[in-house]
Amino acid sequence: MRGALAALAALALLAPAWAARAEPSSPLRDEIALSGDSWLVPGAFNPGRSPDGNTVILKGPKGAILVDTGRTAGHVESIDAALRRLKLRPVAIINTHWHLDHVSGNLALRAANPAITVYGTSAIEGALTGFLADSAAAARVAISSGSMPVSALPDVQGDLDTIARGRELRPDETVDENRDLVLAGRSLSLHVAERAVTARDLWIYDAAQRRAIVGDLVTGAVPFLDTACPEGWLHALDAVAAVGARQIIPGHGAPMNRTGFARWRDAFGDFIACARGSGALETCSAGWLAGAAEFIGTDGRRAKAMADYYGELIRSGKLDGYCRA
Repeated sequence: MRGALAALAALALLAPAWAARAEPSSPLRDEIALSGDSWLVPGAFNPGRSPDGNTVILKGPKGAILVDTGRTAGHVESIDAALRRLKLRPVAIINTHWHLDHVSGNLALRAANPAITVYGTSAIEGALTGFLADSAAAARVAISSGSMPVSALPDVQGDLDTIARGRELRPDETVDENRDLVLAGRSLSLHVAERAVTARDLWIYDAAQRRAIVGDLVTGAVPFLDTACPEGWLHALDAVAAVGARQIIPGHGAPMNRTGFARWRDAFGDFIACARGSGALETCSAGWLAGAAEFIGTDGRRAKAMADYYGELIRSGKLDGYCRA
């Protein structure tokens, strides 16, 4: 059973300890208004389900920009509903990284809006032939052997279908170095983080709003370290801090102010340092739960299970290869 769940962990970016039971899919989620003609369509991470990342909608004079597009059909429907209410037409998508809970919605949104332009890094190329291909193969073995939990099958099959169309996830415009762009008539700064959450991530600074949209460089209840270089991630957080943003929009979880971001960053740094050390890993998990308590809320049991899992990944050295990629 643990092996099957490990395959699910790799594919759906979930860890064995928390893929325990299925809950109904989330209903449509209304957008949350931010300042400066911007809105947040919140992601979700229900017990036993694959996560959806946050989506940010930015209005410009010539249309809308979407930052990340989630994974599930329900999340894409939430984006579509928000765009209809706001009377906006999407003309660009920026993907902060290639994890499926941030890019899978591209497929449906591009089909409905053929003129849309997708911006992202080239890191998805290595993911399609490496992590995602390997994860898909492991998931197929688990499904055929009957060891995949029945509750996980719909989400895993959805991810397999997305990976099979992986070429369609490639960006139209590759951004592998820092660039200032005008998209939909709106000025944005795209920053590239090397060897952080993935081999190459994007985060966006909206100077007019002093807002940083950082994808999974910040993830609320727990950092998703499956494909990460911990030290590169810390360096990327330093770069985010250096721009002096007043608001940080994480890849998962609620928007943060500058002081909240600093507390999350400190808790993350302490967790990495602890896991890189030689003390009991339980101490690292406990430290994370204490340091990030305000972001975890009532989901402490799952957060602890995830912290235990990621602490083991760090301590074992299994993530070190991502620092050399």
